[in-house]
Amino acid sequence: MTAWKTIAISGALVAAAWVSAAGAQTPTPAPNPQIQQDRRELRGDQRDLSQDRRDVRKDRRDVARDTRDIRSDRRDIVGDRKDMRQDERQLRQDRAAGNTDAVKKDRADLRHDRRDVHGDRHELNQDKRDRRGDLRDLRADNRDRREDRHEVNHDKTKLRRDKHAGGVAK
Repeated sequence: MTAWKTIAISGALVAAAWVSAAGAQTPTPAPNPQIQQDRRELRGDQRDLSQDRRDVRKDRRDVARDTRDIRSDRRDIVGDRKDMRQDERQLRQDRAAGNTDAVKKDRADLRHDRRDVHGDRHELNQDKRDRRGDLRDLRADNRDRREDRHEVNHDKTKLRRDKHAGGVAK
């Protein structure tokens, strides 16, 4: 059924139009399954890409944290070696003075400082290994991100091609 419809525009102006009873909308075309599939693939690839970006950011933070840890471990080693040299000087002085109790205490302090230096070196080497592993992860995640970026661009092109081939404009 069709009928005349009147519409008031800004109070004083009235417009009339011949409108079908079903509405003025044109029927929507049936969805193209290929276009729907392309959109699903594109959304999936975009999700993969955003996950890869998050992974890259996380790996960069890990590398920065490991670098800070390495600097801190190096500072600890420098301080502990300074303490060790100071204890060695004190040990020599106490030996020269013939003070046996002080010599025993100085030797214990020296052993303690050597253990500290050894522990700090161990931590330093562990942090270096962690940093190498994080850099390796970062390179792999960057590779994945580039591959996913390529897939997203490929899917966008495919979707555009299928839209135009089916006669659907954006």
